[in-house]
Amino acid sequence: MITNKKIHLKELADVLSGVYEKPNPEGEVACLQTKDCADTVVVKLASRVGLTPRVQKNLLRPGDVLFAAKGVNYLSVVFREPDLAVASTSFFVIRPKSPAVTPEFLCWFLRHPSVMAYFKAHQAGSATPLIHKPAVENLVVPVPPLEQQQRIVELARLSRRARELQLQLIEKRETLMQQLLMNKIK
Repeated sequence: MITNKKIHLKELADVLSGVYEKPNPEGEVACLQTKDCADTVVVKLASRVGLTPRVQKNLLRPGDVLFAAKGVNYLSVVFREPDLAVASTSFFVIRPKSPAVTPEFLCWFLRHPSVMAYFKAHQAGSATPLIHKPAVENLVVPVPPLEQQQRIVELARLSRRARELQLQLIEKRETLMQQLLMNKIK
């Protein structure tokens, strides 16, 4: 087992390209685009494609990490949906092949500011920047023990939740203050 090492992503996971298929409103497979993903995947809003042999070969599996390699926001999200889905060409599908790394840890790592800076340094194109597959495959990933990966992911989740709650609190305070001020002039 790999522990406390830095490994190229291509040694930990297969990096697969998304697929292009013509949309078919009657299709039984969701074709995920970046607009269908944020912190989670929303399959029900995705466009549809038919279950062709190429689509069948590229169906997403639970635990696949979708990495948006086009545009300026290098979004990453773990696919955990029970529905049939494929990733569009906007994504690379990062499929862990080593038990030494969890999909959630890879997703967290891909979202880290230092990794975002790495991708910005390796992006090509100006109108719509994109990351080429070798830049993703050659990304060096630290691989702590699985227990530590789980703690990192949980702390990151709690940190995001704390931020959400703080923003809600700020909004509620502002609303209350505006109401109090309005009551002063009535």
